[in-house]
Amino acid sequence: ALSQPVLLQIRPHIGDTLRMHLSQTVEMTGTTQRGGRESPPSSMTTSIEVFTHTIAQKWTSGGTLMQSITDSVAMTPASPGSLADLRRRTMQAKRVMVRVSPDGAMEIVDDDDSDSELRHVFGEMPAMLAREPVAVGEKWTREMQIPLSGDPGAMGSVRATFRLDSLGRNGDIAYISMHGTMSRINVPGAPPPGAGYTTSGTLVGTIQIDRRLAWITDSRSSIIVRSTIAAAPARKGGPQGAPMQVRTKITQWIRATRTR
Repeated sequence: ALSQPVLLQIRPHIGDTLRMHLSQTVEMTGTTQRGGRESPPSSMTTSIEVFTHTIAQKWTSGGTLMQSITDSVAMTPASPGSLADLRRRTMQAKRVMVRVSPDGAMEIVDDDDSDSELRHVFGEMPAMLAREPVAVGEKWTREMQIPLSGDPGAMGSVRATFRLDSLGRNGDIAYISMHGTMSRINVPGAPPPGAGYTTSGTLVGTIQIDRRLAWITDSRSSIIVRSTIAAAPARKGGPQGAPMQVRTKITQWIRATRTR
């Protein structure tokens, strides 16, 4: 039976309450080369944790409508200003409606705050699952867009390949791996990259689906983005500045459990 194709869908049972925990770390490292020598790297690391609970309320033709509430947030490093801004953006205890499609795409349907941290938890989750039944060992490819951390307003285009690696617990748990490549795309209204600015990246991760719960219970991903930023034009008679190489690693872990 485990060799038969299975349909992987996100379709939580009405009335279920799902508690979700998002952990995300962004590590940025920049180096330059002058005279054939690489400068000492400068780095910065930030992390954020968001706890939410979500209640499945209604099935629709476009997916399941769910009410989501942010319970708490934490940021490292933290300062009074950053925490105040984070609380404003997450709007703790605010109730918003999220539509979750069977292929895993999520969108917030009634939140007018474009800076809301809830959009980082739900509104930026693209469709990842195959729309047709798949067998163990089978692969499928999806095109996705994700925001580029550290580059406000910029989006990355990701082409990812997914594989159903195995089924566990009598077929109730699906284990999926993914890998892909990423490039920067220009978004209308966003400032264009400067001359000499290039971006490329890679994506790897795993997804675990509880088919009885009809929900992703564990999702881990690591995105490494490499950017080259050309130096500003040299002043007349001055030496030409060296381009900067920036490496950004975004590590994200989302896990979910059901409560009653």
